[in-house]
Amino acid sequence: MILVTGGTGMLGSRILLECLKKNQPTRAIYRRTDSLNHIKHLFKKLFPDKLNLFEQIDWIKTDLNDLEALNKAFKGIKYVYHCAAKVSLVQFQNKKLIKTNIEGTANIVNLCIKHRIKKLGYVSSIASIGAEKNIKIINENHSWSNTKNHTAYAYSKHEAELEVWRASQEGVDVIIVNPGVILGAHFWHRSSGEIFKKVHEGLKYYTIGNTPVVSLEDVVNCLMTLMDSRIRNERFILVSENLKQKILLDKIAIALYKRKPFFPLSKLILYLLFIIDKTLSLLRLRKSYLSFALIDSLCNNQKYNGSKILSKINFKYTKIKETIDLIAKQY
Repeated sequence: MILVTGGTGMLGSRILLECLKKNQPTRAIYRRTDSLNHIKHLFKKLFPDKLNLFEQIDWIKTDLNDLEALNKAFKGIKYVYHCAAKVSLVQFQNKKLIKTNIEGTANIVNLCIKHRIKKLGYVSSIASIGAEKNIKIINENHSWSNTKNHTAYAYSKHEAELEVWRASQEGVDVIIVNPGVILGAHFWHRSSGEIFKKVHEGLKYYTIGNTPVVSLEDVVNCLMTLMDSRIRNERFILVSENLKQKILLDKIAIALYKRKPFFPLSKLILYLLFIIDKTLSLLRLRKSYLSFALIDSLCNNQKYNGSKILSKINFKYTKIKETIDLIAKQY
């Protein structure tokens, strides 16, 4: 049986669908009933002639820090897709990022070792690589820099990866994928779907850095193929294209027949906003959102090389324009 954490997320729900297509017994973890209802509605929308798909999944309500419930969820499991994570770049979410991404992943790893899981597939992020600023094109051989200023999210994903590598040292085969921004549909109030929503509503500004992107379908395809293969204890950057955020947002605006964003948020402007943000935070008028690390990330011009996967499996990236056009039609 297969276990999927984050089963109500954009990526986890798609992995569940693919497992069901292959008639694989599947169990999934969820936290909130409203998210579960969203997935139930989504399955019915995508497969109106197969209304029983949702009921074929063994759903278990728990979170990554409930050890007793998690232990029960692992009974009879052989393969684990660990997709659950807290994704946030804002400053005040630090504690939640550590609790979910680091401690939660450590719990998953411990149970994989305890239950002798055959293979663990972990969905990380390009943020977890954290390579030096002077490296222009980052690949899987680059490693975390302790001298670079990192966001709390990047730090939490890096530490979570260390937990996953610990599983490999304890006899569990692992696969780690490091996708860029995953472009997918149907989750319009979170994940990359929120980008489409904001552009549709008339987004006016953009940051000046690069945005490495990849389609949801490509990530699902690569991860599941790697899990079914003999490849083990390796990481793979999944990036189809490296685009300036202005170019990415323009492509989305064109696909949605909306006005392109026109106001650039330079590093200087972001620093001024940082001062305002910290002042309001000190006065307890609002929570702190910005950090120097986040500003560096938003203005970062490093690129990511996602070609390693092409030499390992039979795979070809989907063109981002095709992905954006399809998501825009679904929106």
